[in-house]
Amino acid sequence: MLNTTNSPYWLILFIILGLGYAYLLYSKTKTPWTPIWNKALFVLRFLAVAFISYLLLEPFITIQKTKSEPANIIFIWDNSESVVRGKSELPEYFRSLKTIKQAIEKEKEVSIPIYGLNGDELTDVDSIDNDLRFSPLNSALKNITDKVDKKLISEVVLFSDGIYNQGIAPDYYAFPFRLSTVGLGDTTQKKDIILQQVRYNKVAYEGNKFPIEVDVLQNGFAGSNITVKLKRRGALVNSKSIRFKENDEMVSVQFLVEANSTGFQDYELEVEPLIDEFNLNNNSKTAYVNIVEGKKRILLLAPYPHPDIKALAASINQNDNYEFKMVIDGIDSKSVQNIEEYDLAILFHLPSSKSAFNSEITKLKNLATPLWFITGPKMNFSLHNQMNKSVDLRPSDEIDEAFTYINPKFELFELDKEQSEVMDKFPPVYLPFANHQFHPLSKAFMMKQVGKVLTQQPVFVFFDDGDIRQATTLIQNFRIWRMAEYLNTQSFEFFDDWVMKTIRYLTVKNQKDRFKAFPIKDAFADNEVVKFQVEMYNQVFDRIYGNPVRLTLQNEQDSSFNFEFTPDRLKPNFEIGNLPGGVYEYMATASIQGKKFDVKGQFVVDEFDIESQNLQADYNLLRRLAQKNDGKFFRSEDLDQLNAYFLSKSYPKVLSGENEVTPITQSILPYVLIFLLLFSEWFIRRYFGSY
Repeated sequence: MLNTTNSPYWLILFIILGLGYAYLLYSKTKTPWTPIWNKALFVLRFLAVAFISYLLLEPFITIQKTKSEPANIIFIWDNSESVVRGKSELPEYFRSLKTIKQAIEKEKEVSIPIYGLNGDELTDVDSIDNDLRFSPLNSALKNITDKVDKKLISEVVLFSDGIYNQGIAPDYYAFPFRLSTVGLGDTTQKKDIILQQVRYNKVAYEGNKFPIEVDVLQNGFAGSNITVKLKRRGALVNSKSIRFKENDEMVSVQFLVEANSTGFQDYELEVEPLIDEFNLNNNSKTAYVNIVEGKKRILLLAPYPHPDIKALAASINQNDNYEFKMVIDGIDSKSVQNIEEYDLAILFHLPSSKSAFNSEITKLKNLATPLWFITGPKMNFSLHNQMNKSVDLRPSDEIDEAFTYINPKFELFELDKEQSEVMDKFPPVYLPFANHQFHPLSKAFMMKQVGKVLTQQPVFVFFDDGDIRQATTLIQNFRIWRMAEYLNTQSFEFFDDWVMKTIRYLTVKNQKDRFKAFPIKDAFADNEVVKFQVEMYNQVFDRIYGNPVRLTLQNEQDSSFNFEFTPDRLKPNFEIGNLPGGVYEYMATASIQGKKFDVKGQFVVDEFDIESQNLQADYNLLRRLAQKNDGKFFRSEDLDQLNAYFLSKSYPKVLSGENEVTPITQSILPYVLIFLLLFSEWFIRRYFGSY
């Protein structure tokens, strides 16, 4: 098919141009050739001029090509630690599976690649490293379309024990392909005692008492007594005895601990093993608590009641480390006592057009108190723009209903990637329909999403100029996120996480130091890469690079780790890699313009042994997963049935078409045609004795 890059209506002008040019040249009555040859020359000149002009439209030819490709049956092999611990004959099973795979590929003319949960292709037994320390079943299934075109996938088969411990439950979503499952592992209940979950506040305040609560689950030890111990660096802090009355019983044990010293403290919880207990790896857990000085005080001012305020209060009030006070105009007293004692002020839909709390807001500004602006209708834009350094609001009463997404380049703090996936299922919220002006130092946390389009328009930003920290949220009706999250996951984990991390960032003491070096978060898992953020400034606080930094780490076992690196513009931060579990003290030193600087601090590396906590295969989940995705469930011993299942089905080849675009100007043919037209005209004129 012949098309043009520019509008084809230009062709009308080019035809007129060709006709006009030819008419001016061959409209003379006296010529050395006959009228018939005059008409022929007229046509040749017209065609040459019109065709040369037509090439200016950048014409191209579109050719549709169709190709036939074999269908794909994708095998996903669960290569997590729980599978190999629950089934010892896996190597032989995998060899049998590979034999069946090769037979099906030959019989049905299909392609059957085998991938692990981490996306690596598995070719033989030696390529399987069953050391994956978590089971992200949902993301492994969801990401398979990154490996193989969705149109080429006829079926996916998951070989797994059905145990997942990262991300959303795999049977929550329906996938865009047929999915069958094969159960591996052992479904038999073993005699076991499990420290299932430890609950505690990650931050506590010196001089207070804080709770550490653990759920103890057992099977097969009805009527037994056990002792739960709380230790600190190997020394016994407290212990409690409990008695199980029946099987599958869970008992919660709580310890009240006094925060005596600041810094990260590790508390070990353990139960003494009993005779015939199957798995001893799940008998202990460690809680890491950051004990800091003083309780943070948070003030929220609002011109009227609003459901969004209740959602914020629910997140903040659950944390005993913050003292939260709400003052609402018309309900509470307008006078706020001791306003200088607050570490953070949340200005909800303030400053307002009716001048609510204007005197308090002015005091907060003069005190340089960190401010969290949550914008809304009927605001005093002029006063807001005087106080808010991060964004200059443009007056507008219009709002837009749209989605939001987390900015992948945001680095002030981290949200759990798997956890934040729940945001994809959130309903739309109200966002301003205006082009606000953001300060260059503003860092966008959330962005606006219109349908499937991820815009670059910020709707939640942070600001830090070294003197003051601020945050601005241009979102209304965000309370529905909390409700939607609970509906989908039966928890408020994601909503509470972004609220508390916002508050924690804003309430941290802001120091205008010339050298900063700190871990990007307080706690890492031992399978995570530990990253340090490094910033250096000259005497006028311009960011500089190229100065060597020496970093020394030391854990509680007095093991030292030394590193040296030089940050530059492309890689300003430093990746250490994986570290063993424990509490680490760090000291970073650097020399800036001949002056030495050092920074000290702490962070935690948590031992990540989640795979050992549960070794009982969950075939019910695999059945639900197959049923929801139009597939079938097979047990591991039913390889013959799996083989018969594939041999009974037909897998036609997949026809796919693609358009091949070839510009005419890249071919020699149009230039040959132009040459023939002009040469023919020249030859006829020369033949009759004219030029």
